[in-house]
This record gives sequence, structure tokens and C-alpha cells, in this order.
Amino acid sequence: MNPNGRVPTIEDDGFVLWESNAIVRYLSAKHGAGTLWPNDLRQRADADRWMDWTTSTVAPALTPVFWGLIRTPPEKRNMASIEAEAEKVGQAFQALEQSLEGRDHVAGKSFTMGDIPLGTFVHRWYALAVKRPKLPRVEAYYERLQERAPYKKHVMLPLS
Repeated sequence: MNPNGRVPTIEDDGFVLWESNAIVRYLSAKHGAGTLWPNDLRQRADADRWMDWTTSTVAPALTPVFWGLIRTPPEKRNMASIEAEAEKVGQAFQALEQSLEGRDHVAGKSFTMGDIPLGTFVHRWYALAVKRPKLPRVEAYYERLQERAPYKKHVMLPLS
């Protein structure tokens, strides 16, 4: 269904959609208008921004750390490279740390579509055995995410 031969891909009554963030936006608008898909244009744009930031900044920084620690056999790991990449992730998360001042979630007080992609990477970050800078707001955000039953069930899975 996906011309790239990749997942995720969904089919909704004959409509085929691929690309993670596009799927999250579509399902949020369809099933969560006014909540996951904020009605307020600025709040929705804020949620969008964090989805895109996750893709453009967090994913490229965290992927080498994940692959190095989880998908690479221990005897083949380049720990110096993994540690250097983990430091870049910590630096990237400084932007999230600053943005969470006075906020419970990335687009304000309530959970929105912007928290879905980012939340998966936050879990991965805290599940990896790496040195992390102190980020009290990000840590509190992660604790709030962990209180959500769907997050526990669908995101907080063993890394593989």
C-alpha cells in the first residue's frame, strides 16, 4: 500500500495514508477534533511544530544511539560514538526543557497530537542506558505521559 514499502501505513475506507505524522494528524482530526486536534489554530500549530521537531531534530539524533545500543551486538558497539550521539540528544532536549516551562504538554496544558510522536522518543530516551543531563521538566513530562494507560500499553514496550 505504501509506495516506499514501509510502515506505518493505514487504510481507512479506501483511503491509504502513510508517513507517521500525517497518520497522527489525520486520526487526531477524525477522532479527536477539539482535543488531540486542537480547535485553536495557534495551539494546533504549536502541536504541529513539536511533531515536526521530533522528526527533524530528535529522531536523527536519537536513532544512532538506539541502533548502537539495541540493534548492534555488544562486541561491535562503538561506545565513544554512542556517547557522543547521546550528548547531542541531551542538547536537543534542552529546547523541550525550556518550552515545558508552565506547560504540562508540548502545546499547553492538555495532551495533543504533538505529544504522540515526541512521547515515543521520550520513552526511548529514558529506556536507553545512556548518560543524560538533568532535565526536570522533561522528566516530569515523561512521568505525566506514563500516567496515560494507552502510553503504558502501546509505547512503554521493551526496546528491540
